[in-house]
Amino acid sequence: MTHDPNMRVSNAEREAILARLHAATEEGRLDLDEFAERSRQAYEARTYGEVERLLADLPDTGGTLAVPKRPVPEGPTELRLKPTGSSVKRDGDWVVPPKIHINATGSSVKLDCRHAVIRTDTVDLDVKLLGSSLTVVLPAGAYAVDDNTEVFGSSVTNRATYKGGTAIRFSVTGKATGSSVTFRHERRFLWWHW
Repeated sequence: MTHDPNMRVSNAEREAILARLHAATEEGRLDLDEFAERSRQAYEARTYGEVERLLADLPDTGGTLAVPKRPVPEGPTELRLKPTGSSVKRDGDWVVPPKIHINATGSSVKLDCRHAVIRTDTVDLDVKLLGSSLTVVLPAGAYAVDDNTEVFGSSVTNRATYKGGTAIRFSVTGKATGSSVTFRHERRFLWWHW
C-alpha cells in the first residue's frame, strides 16, 4: 500500500523503519555509517515522503513503507481547560478537537500540536485568560490567526502567520487580561527540538 507522502509518520512507524534499517545492516546491505545517518533522518522525519527515500534502495517492499497502520483514535469534539494557579500541558500523540475552550486564571497552558492528530482543517480556540500564559506550538505548515482577541495589558505574539497553501488553520478568539498568548512552530538548536 502506498501512503500519501504528506501524511505524518507516527512513533510506532519510525520504530518499524529503524527495525528495517537495522535488519539491512545485519544483512550487509548498509554499513554502520549509512545506518547511523539514515537512523538520524528517520527520527527527524515528519512525513512518509521524508522516510520513503530511506528505504527505497532496500529490497522487500518495492520502495513503499511496510509498517503497521495504527487506527487513529476517535477524539472529542471539544476540549475544555479551566486551570487556576496551575500548569497544563498537552503534547505527544494526542487528538486535537476542532474546538478548544481555555478559561485560565494565574496559570500556564501549553498545547504542543507538533505530533498531534488533527482531523479538521480549522482548530478554533476560545480563550479567557487572566494573569496566564498560553503557548501553542503548531505542526509544520500550519498557521495561526489572532484577529478576534481582545487584549488588556497583555501580549499576543504570532510567529506562525499564513504563508500560503492549504495548511491547518488555528483561530483564536476571546479575551486576555494581564496575560501572554504565543503561537509558534517547533524550535531547533543542534539536536534539541522544543
